[in-house]
Amino acid sequence: MDGIISVSKLMLRHWRDIPNKKHSTCVQAYQKRLPLYLPSTHSTLVQKRWASAGKAPVYQDKHRVPKSDIPAAPAAAGLRKHSAIPLRTLNQTLLNAEEFIDLTGRVTKNVRFPVAPEQPSVEVRYFNLGHRKIRFPPDSQGFLYWHLDPDAPLLSGQVRFRITTSSDPATFPEGRDLQLPDGGTWNISLFDIARRSTYSGLRAHLICEKLVTAKVLYTALNLSGLEGARTIRPATGSLIIWKFGQKFLVDLQSRAVVTWIIGSLAGARLCLHNLFSVQIQQSGSTGIAKSSYYRPYTGRALVQFERSTLPEHKGTRTVVLRIVKVIELTKSEGSNDAYNMLEPKEGGLVMTRTVGRHWTPWSVDVDRPQPSGKPHSLSKPLRILFDNETPQDR
Repeated sequence: MDGIISVSKLMLRHWRDIPNKKHSTCVQAYQKRLPLYLPSTHSTLVQKRWASAGKAPVYQDKHRVPKSDIPAAPAAAGLRKHSAIPLRTLNQTLLNAEEFIDLTGRVTKNVRFPVAPEQPSVEVRYFNLGHRKIRFPPDSQGFLYWHLDPDAPLLSGQVRFRITTSSDPATFPEGRDLQLPDGGTWNISLFDIARRSTYSGLRAHLICEKLVTAKVLYTALNLSGLEGARTIRPATGSLIIWKFGQKFLVDLQSRAVVTWIIGSLAGARLCLHNLFSVQIQQSGSTGIAKSSYYRPYTGRALVQFERSTLPEHKGTRTVVLRIVKVIELTKSEGSNDAYNMLEPKEGGLVMTRTVGRHWTPWSVDVDRPQPSGKPHSLSKPLRILFDNETPQDR
């Protein structure tokens, strides 16, 4: 069961009883920092989230913990600990040959963190587009490590697997990150690490190595957005954006492109609806006009958010969307040219049609309210991109 972080008295008592003195200082620091930010199991907020998610019962008893955090029978637990590989560090600058792992041909491999011996081991698995387990590809040998781009917020951190030619950590810089069948990079995102009870040991380890803070984990835990009445949260595989000029892939036939814009301790869901399309009115058999979207082009393109430099946007904080690269482009057979939709061009801006049927660059002024007086639905997430340009602790 994928439960939310449980910081109960029971769990803290487990950590107090850890006999391994080598990690005692780290564990004590973890105990002191974590309760400041992470909710207890009897928190009203967490009770509501568990109840609404439908994935776990409401935790009214402060001593109860998610089922996946309850220790298994001693024999089974002993077998798991014996077969799981102990990892001393995820800091790429501290790796040694003991952290070298060969995943070639395996479906799963368990790893554990000595800093939290009472917590479950982490199952490392490979998956396809349908998130079904498949075997790791050939030459999947190397190091698990914590990855964070130099200019990125801590919220964007993730565990990756670096493929190397040998167990010598000196080969790490020349290695490459494991890729998924769809071309994406294999990873475990901080959002999943913060939310899933099976990653409790990994959470403890990351804090002990000071790769993240409890406050960042709490932000990752609580970040969410709405899709109608449904609550959506970022996870491994979500598109994460934190700066202007960061490229991301779009399908020209897609009805919606969902991204998460994140900052140092903030984030918001952004949904781009009906890019590369035109809204048309069609009369049905009843004579009632129905609105639909016409998409004459198929293919894919790399795009990026930019500060607008257009004359009409001078003095404002306006965002536009530029087409950086057209990867595939085909005009649909029988497409209607009557709508005068412009062909997507590399280097050009994404265009949209106004009420007056004029084509103009897609744009959002993050400070300008709509005619209704309410802010634009995309203002909040896009404003984070401007905030990230201000020097701050990430």
